Order: sequence, then C-alpha cells, then structure tokens
Amino acid sequence: MIFFITLLIGTNANAGFFSGSATGEWLNPVSTDSNDVYSIRGNDVGGKTRFKWGTPASTSFANRFTFDGVGSDGEPGWEVDEGIAFLLGDFTYRNGSTYNSTGVDGVDLDVMISLTEPETVEYSFSSFGFSITNTPNDTGNPVTDGDIVTLANNTTGNSFSFGGTEYTLDILGFSQDSGNTFAYDFSSPEGATANAGLYGKISQTGGGAQVPEPATIFLLGSGLLGLFGFRKRFWKPKN
Repeated sequence: MIFFITLLIGTNANAGFFSGSATGEWLNPVSTDSNDVYSIRGNDVGGKTRFKWGTPASTSFANRFTFDGVGSDGEPGWEVDEGIAFLLGDFTYRNGSTYNSTGVDGVDLDVMISLTEPETVEYSFSSFGFSITNTPNDTGNPVTDGDIVTLANNTTGNSFSFGGTEYTLDILGFSQDSGNTFAYDFSSPEGATANAGLYGKISQTGGGAQVPEPATIFLLGSGLLGLFGFRKRFWKPKN
C-alpha cells in the first residue's frame, strides 16, 4: 500500500521553523472476494475521512478506519521547529465483529500536508506502508482477540530543499501519550475503538535524524496516515 505525502509550502521563509495543516483521503480499497462489503466517506464531516468494511454481527458494528488530519477542519494547524516531533493527524480504528470482510486486503490513505512556512514549493514524498492483523475471536477476551495495526514500512529519505538546505520528513510512528513515546504498532480490542496519533519530524538531511526502533508492546486504549493495508480473518459469531 502507498502513503503519498505532498508538501505545499507557504511564503514566509524562516529556516528551521515549519507550520501547516494535514488532510487525508482513503483510496483504492483492495479485495479478493466479490462478496466483501466496504465503503469510503470523504472529508465531509469535520475534515475526517473514513473507510468502513464488513457486515456487522447483530451485537456489533462494522470495522472502520478514520483519519483526522491536524487543521483539516479549519481549526489551527501545527507549528514546529526543525527536529521536533509533531502530530500529522489522529488515526482511529473501530474493531467490530463482522462478516463479508474475509478478502479485504488493503486500502490507501492519501495525505496532503499544506505548510504555511517557509516557502512555496510542492514535493511528493515516497511511500509509507501500514498493515493490520485481524485476529480470530476465539478466546472471549476482547484484548486477546484485539486487532494489531503496524507501521510496516517506515521509509525515510523523503527530502525537500530550500535556501540551499535539504530537509527530510521522517515518520516516527504512533503515540498515545502526546508524542512522548512512539511505537510501530498498537492494538484495538475487540468490540472497542482505539486511537493513536501519527507523528513525524522534519530535520536537516544527514543531521542525525533518528527513527525509533519498533516497540515490542502493543499500545492499548480507546479514545491511529495515510495508508493502511490489512488482512481480515473470517469472524464467526460465537454460540
């Protein structure tokens, strides 16, 4: 799956300082089963874009990804100095118990970052891949049966330049503590909704920008740009 990022940079040059907003759009769902059910809803409600799949069991709801880019709803965007982590947007995964989703293999999230500083240039960055492991619901424990979302490809080298200086955008991963710690995966318990921020960092190319190692624990919570490829195992309601 491909996560395209386009930068639109504004007119007030201020080296080392960046500000802007982000929006997302789900694209190109992939399914190998003609009976699968999925739908896409654009940025028509509060700047959020949604991808929903599966027919829910009678006591559940459909699976749904939501991406809400910072500033996409017209509210203030983000401002950050070079080398400091910043929030691209909030990703939400609502994990339902569903049928008609066994062949849904992926979906793309096209994310545009519009910078208001430092200057006007447009760049298209390379891809970032995400995957999701949907576990079978066979233990009765919502945490054990939870699905795992993973940043599978943390590709770096997404560079742009101005004023003779080259900069790189790195994707740092997910955070559920306002950017204090990052992980490459988190879990959404069965029948619940989990959120995490997707963070990045802009640094001078070759200036020692580091992407953290994948975390070995799953970040749990209720209350997750863009692109997500995922594999859905068939769920069978329990008697």
